[in-house]
Formats: sequence, C-alpha cells, structure tokens
Amino acid sequence: MLNSIQFNNRALYFVVLSGAISLVYISLGPGLFNKVSIPFISWQFQFFELLCHQDTARSFTINGEQMAVCSRCLGIYTSFLIGILVMPFFALFRQIKYRYYFRFLITTIILNLVDVIGNFINIWTNTNISRFLLGILFGLSVAMLLSNDFFKKLTKED
Repeated sequence: MLNSIQFNNRALYFVVLSGAISLVYISLGPGLFNKVSIPFISWQFQFFELLCHQDTARSFTINGEQMAVCSRCLGIYTSFLIGILVMPFFALFRQIKYRYYFRFLITTIILNLVDVIGNFINIWTNTNISRFLLGILFGLSVAMLLSNDFFKKLTKED
C-alpha cells in the first residue's frame, strides 16, 4: 500500500519528525517526569519562554505540575506531530492542491485570532479545551501543508 507513494526529502522529513517529537516531549513539562519543580525555572519552561506565554490558568497539568506550554500550544505541537506521522496516508488518499492546504491554514489562523480577540473583549470566555482544539486545527493544517512536499502520490503515468 505504501509502495504507491514516492518519498521526497527523506532526511528532512526525519529531521522535522524528530523535532516534532522533541517539542511534544519537552512541552509536557516536569510533571511528565513526576518531578516537582518551580515553573519558569525548569529547563522545559525556559525552552518555550519565547514561544508561549505559559499562563498557569491556560495550561493543562500532568501529575499536578503545569505543562511547559499553554493548552493552545500543546494542541499545535501534538497535532503537528500526529500530522507528520500520518503524512504518508494524506498522500495515499489524494494529492490535494497546495492552495487548499494554504486556505485551511489561513482559516485556522483566523479562527484562532477570532477566539483570542473574542475572549479579550469579553464576547465569550474560551477554555483550555477550546484553545486546545483550535490549536489542533492549526498544527494539523501546518502538517498538511507540508505533506505534498514530503510525499507524492504515484500515478500510472509516473
């Protein structure tokens, strides 16, 4: 079944996959190791300090310890990793044009911005779950955008 796709940029794919695994692993924070730590002093928090606001109220916990990233960032990193892992299957089912993946990416960015702005001006209150789900959409859209670059569906003409 996987013989019907062509693997492009194999080395780059594995670099991106390794990076995505590392991001998810580090983002889970010190609670993953069942260690008590002071947030923002542990190396996991320091790793993400420029990428995420790391607000305690907007973060999930593991073993009673805050994760190193907020729920939205966790959704982004986790779904990006899942998207990278299932990329070969995107290519198997259909070679979708880049512009559709790009439109999906722009849509997810707009949805996330609307969510942030709506919460900021008190139209609604978002939750960790809603932020996580919107993060999932964004991370998946980025992975899907890359799928045509890493894999090509082979046709009879190839």
